[in-house]
Amino acid sequence: IATTKSIYHQYKKGLFWFLLAEVFAQSSVGALTTLAVVYLNDVVGLNTADVSLFFLVVLIGTIPGARLAPIVTKRSNPNVAWQISMVSLFITIVVGAFTLGNAPNKYFSFVWGFFVGFNLGWFYPTENLFFSCALPKGSEAEIAGFRVISSMILSWLPPLLFSLMISNGIDPKWGMMAMAVFLIFAAFLLAVGTGKWEDILLESGRSEAQDVEIDDAEILLESGRSETQDVEIPNVQ
Repeated sequence: IATTKSIYHQYKKGLFWFLLAEVFAQSSVGALTTLAVVYLNDVVGLNTADVSLFFLVVLIGTIPGARLAPIVTKRSNPNVAWQISMVSLFITIVVGAFTLGNAPNKYFSFVWGFFVGFNLGWFYPTENLFFSCALPKGSEAEIAGFRVISSMILSWLPPLLFSLMISNGIDPKWGMMAMAVFLIFAAFLLAVGTGKWEDILLESGRSEAQDVEIDDAEILLESGRSETQDVEIPNVQ
């Protein structure tokens, strides 16, 4: 609790909202693997070998997704890039959930798998980059552990919602959508809560402007022209 209060009061422009979004985003992405297997078996009709090939296609799809991540990040910033990746993954999940059940060939699900992998390959690098930029200097170990806890807080909720909906006779596609909604909520939190990217970097002590100021101060100290030295010298004499 003390760590949470400290993060909220000291890093409420970036890190606090990242960790809050992490709670919802990771609960959805973490449940995707498990729930996709159920959906592919029961609705699409894939057997065990087909599901294995499906996840191989997902893995292949992460490669171009990871190549796109730095391009989008350079054109915007890690915060915006992560939000876009979550919205894109949400759309991909919903489109697959609402179309694959009526697809004329069950192997069309492999196309869906490629785009799921593409978005996951985009999601994870931008997520980690955002975290590394918002992470305050000197608190890396503590906050990294807190991030792990945040990613697991609601990991049980999407599978529970999916199971309750299936047990009550609701179409599995709505269960997949319920899982994907957590991504939209995470992106919404970042969109309305975070400050400007430069403010996030300043808050974490990782701004280029701060680095320049520190370098300038070190140069002045080395040259003996620092204002603090000018004050101390007369006192010594």
